[in-house]
Amino acid sequence: MRRTGHLKRAFAISCGLAIAGCAGGPFGWNVPDRSDALFSRLAAGMAQDEVLREFGRPDETMAFPMSHTHAWTYIYRDTWGFAAEYSVTFDSSDRVVALLSKRIGYGGRD
Repeated sequence: MRRTGHLKRAFAISCGLAIAGCAGGPFGWNVPDRSDALFSRLAAGMAQDEVLREFGRPDETMAFPMSHTHAWTYIYRDTWGFAAEYSVTFDSSDRVVALLSKRIGYGGRD
């Protein structure tokens, strides 16, 4: 009888963790308050300083030495509630040369 209680409790905890993980996606409930509309203001040719002032510090950065570029990535929820990344690539003069948005998780707003 006691063993059954432990199994039931372990099963309940496992289910709870699985549901919590699915509901929040890869970033839980802490996806920053950003939107597709916000990122629509980005444009090729913008200076890195402008991007920093307008959008704040990026969530991730990555350098690409072979192409002499570097990228800033911002995490957000797109219009449909999916976790997404917005990547801004800068050239060696720190000007925007490429913009890319991609989904990285499932929907499931609060």
